[in-house]
Amino acid sequence: MIKLLIIEDDSVLRGGLEEIFIEEGYEVDTADNGITGLKLFKNKKHDLVLTDLVMPSISGMEVLKEVSKINPKTHVVVITAFATIENAVEAIKLGAADYISKPFKIDEVQTKIKKILEEAKFEKTAAPAPDSDSIKALANAIREDVVRLLYKYEKLKFTEIQHHLKIKDATKLSFHLRVLKSAGILDQDGNKVYMLAPKGKKLLEALGNL
Repeated sequence: MIKLLIIEDDSVLRGGLEEIFIEEGYEVDTADNGITGLKLFKNKKHDLVLTDLVMPSISGMEVLKEVSKINPKTHVVVITAFATIENAVEAIKLGAADYISKPFKIDEVQTKIKKILEEAKFEKTAAPAPDSDSIKALANAIREDVVRLLYKYEKLKFTEIQHHLKIKDATKLSFHLRVLKSAGILDQDGNKVYMLAPKGKKLLEALGNL
């Protein structure tokens, strides 16, 4: 059974998420602050942690750092009401699997969690690649589609990528492109045109995703 830890100071939201995931068949623990959440995590080493970013005592970023130290294999999803590209990318750099913006729909959270757990299975079975951080950066449907698209077309502008992938939310696409750039998978030239970095081509070929 998948062990899920929810750290959220909003009791209504926390209770709603707990109920939903118990119905989904998860073993769920909850905490209303980061300190309590980390104590629970140290005892159980949950498979996935869903944590708010802004909380009393310690922040979700601190929770993310500690979880990564205790068990790097645990996937962490951060919840934020302040959905800027900057803090989302920073969370990814620190090891988060993804982020969720408030307000959100429960079914969207369910889908995202299931996808992350599927990606975890992919990481365990993937062939050796340049480095684990690069694999993690690519282990997302949108980011994988971007890399495959650039492998095919070699060079594309932001709007062209957006058109090909039919992504209406430019902020979301910008976030994923920045994650790929931070991981050294994408490059940009002086005209802001995107292309695969050598590392990106090797990674895609190593994972057999052509």
